[in-house]
Amino acid sequence: MRIFSVLLIVVLIMFSTNYYLMKTSTQRLYEQMKENNRLIVSGIIESIDDTFREINNLIYSIDTLPYDPKDKDEGSYINYLLYKDMHKLITISSSHDYIEDVVVFFDDSDLAITSQGTIDLNEFFNEQYKNKQHNAMFWTSFFSDEKPLEIFPARTYLKKTSGKNYRPKNLITIAGNTQFSSKNILVFLNVDTLLESINQRTMMDETSFLILDQNNNIVLSTEEKISLGEVIQGLYIGAGEETVVKNQKYEYVVYKSDYNGFTYINRIPIQYTAVASITNDQQTIMLISGFVILFLLLCASLYLFRPIKKASLIIGGEPNWKSIFHSIIQLKQDFQESKNNEKRMQTELSKYIFIQAITQNQDNVERYSQLKDYVSELFMYRHFMLLQLTFERKQSSEVTEELQIEECKKFIESGLKGNLHFVTAFHQIDTEYLVLVGMNNTSEQKNVIQAVQQFIKHAQKSIKSNIYAIISKVYDSKIDHLRLAYEDIIHSSIYRNIGVDGSVYDAETIQPTAQVYFPIENVEKLPNLLVSGNEKDSIQIIEDIIEQNIDLNIQRHQFVAILQSLLLYMKRHLQLNEEEQQSLHLLEIDFDRSIRDSKNLENLKSTFMQVVKYILQKGSQAKDQDNKLNPVFIAQYIELHYMDNLYLEHMASVTDTSSKYFSKYFKNAFGVNFIEYLHRVRINHAKEYLKNEYMTIAEIGEKVGYLNATTFASTFKKYTGLSPSIYRERIINTG
Repeated sequence: MRIFSVLLIVVLIMFSTNYYLMKTSTQRLYEQMKENNRLIVSGIIESIDDTFREINNLIYSIDTLPYDPKDKDEGSYINYLLYKDMHKLITISSSHDYIEDVVVFFDDSDLAITSQGTIDLNEFFNEQYKNKQHNAMFWTSFFSDEKPLEIFPARTYLKKTSGKNYRPKNLITIAGNTQFSSKNILVFLNVDTLLESINQRTMMDETSFLILDQNNNIVLSTEEKISLGEVIQGLYIGAGEETVVKNQKYEYVVYKSDYNGFTYINRIPIQYTAVASITNDQQTIMLISGFVILFLLLCASLYLFRPIKKASLIIGGEPNWKSIFHSIIQLKQDFQESKNNEKRMQTELSKYIFIQAITQNQDNVERYSQLKDYVSELFMYRHFMLLQLTFERKQSSEVTEELQIEECKKFIESGLKGNLHFVTAFHQIDTEYLVLVGMNNTSEQKNVIQAVQQFIKHAQKSIKSNIYAIISKVYDSKIDHLRLAYEDIIHSSIYRNIGVDGSVYDAETIQPTAQVYFPIENVEKLPNLLVSGNEKDSIQIIEDIIEQNIDLNIQRHQFVAILQSLLLYMKRHLQLNEEEQQSLHLLEIDFDRSIRDSKNLENLKSTFMQVVKYILQKGSQAKDQDNKLNPVFIAQYIELHYMDNLYLEHMASVTDTSSKYFSKYFKNAFGVNFIEYLHRVRINHAKEYLKNEYMTIAEIGEKVGYLNATTFASTFKKYTGLSPSIYRERIINTG
């Protein structure tokens, strides 16, 4: 019966464990499917936002074309060229897969400009694209009043193909008055193309995706019949925020775009059909297995019960008291010997436990009870300090690592015990050692620091290796304070001030500082200097930042962050082949290793400058390449011609590509579209000109490429948050 009970308990534990693992794995599978779906939907949202950004840029580009329909002079060659530019821009934009057509017309005009050319306004809306509600009269009335940009939900239009043949088209319309001219602009988006791009991203089965405009009208949906009343009723969500709404069947992930105020809703089932089927099958298999195991368990128990009596006699030898007595005596002797061995092993284990206790956060009662006996031998004094000694790495010798560690521990203890009461050294990792120093009074702290300095000075001469020490604060001799002392060591290694000379760092001497030197305007020049091959000025900016921060005596973690930021700026436009990328990667690994291991500021600067010089070298080589379609040439060309009338067609001509291809290449290479990048370059140069008090705002705007002072002021405020005049006042006042 006991055998059956024991085996039954084992089986129940295994069954419960398997069931728990099954439920956990199933839940993880569902969560992973949800996470995959979330990532896919995030990509869809980003793609759709990018689509509307491109359309907004298109409308802005058309709007800023200085075509004036009031000029009735048909012989005006300038007006003809401007009209031609506008038509060309519409034609190029209509080549996008998701843009069905672009229509531009003016108030009090019967003509409309489309990708196909100029057409009568009534003929276009009543013949080419027919819709009972959105006809020519509707759009003429709509644009009679100034309205903000408005997006109309998807509607079915009949597009004329040939003769009297029409084909239905599901289109989204983007319309509204413009800011800089009297143009009325309409952009038709093909819903089927947008849905096709969404479906290409392979959303999870049984999920749906839809888009609502600012008035909660459905703009786009992957499912025709879907109820949104319970989702959006009483729901408020701010721009850029995301929330989750659940009911019994579905989970709705609602996200509101911070770009255009659209609401994106992803409907996910609470339980996927495939997951539920797998779970039911696994439960059925476990139940069948359980019944089979119980049957086999009963048979095994009956079989094992018979030899139990014979086994009890075999355990005690012969079935008599004398034999049992001798067996017990032998067991006692064996137990005592094993106990002595355990005590010797416990001594070595306690040293390991000591290191673990001060380096790891572990609430292990048994471990601390063992450590208590061990620490009672070490803490014979009222106070203690903890040291970390780091030996500079040397080339491997013929002596084994274990012998080197033991010799080093003896070297440390013998070198410090001559001046201190109590010293015990422990090997931590690699070339780092922890040293526990006991003292009677806190006033002995200075003696400890002096003793460590003398030891380092003597050791560097004898073993010809640099040694660095980090010293904790003074603590009362309690077990709980060991971890605090070690935290001082860690804190000092990360947050110590870089301007402190010497090889001894005291935790109490750390001076926190919030002031660092990181001139963003000079840092932003680094990529431009790099592409122009100006290696001298680049190094001058970097060295000036390093020296200024050393003079400020900033903390080490701040200094490391500044160096890493400089590398990110310098690599912004760097284009490397696979071999060069591998070489740069190895240099960055050395730099990261120097951040972790180097206690010497000069070593850290040296490894950093190796990475900098390699980037400058490769940037200079890229400058001399003949291929114009590369980020280095493009960035340099924009830097030299930002004040000219740069536009996509011009850049495409310079790089021997098409406008569409150049626009796509530029977005992939620089992370932003061409217009956005050009504005940023112009604004950065405008900041420099604003330091000159004798130049007017209009002159500065014209100097950086804005012929209209109003356009310059609005663009400057968009990218800086300040008007040019206010920015100049702040620069002058702070200067």
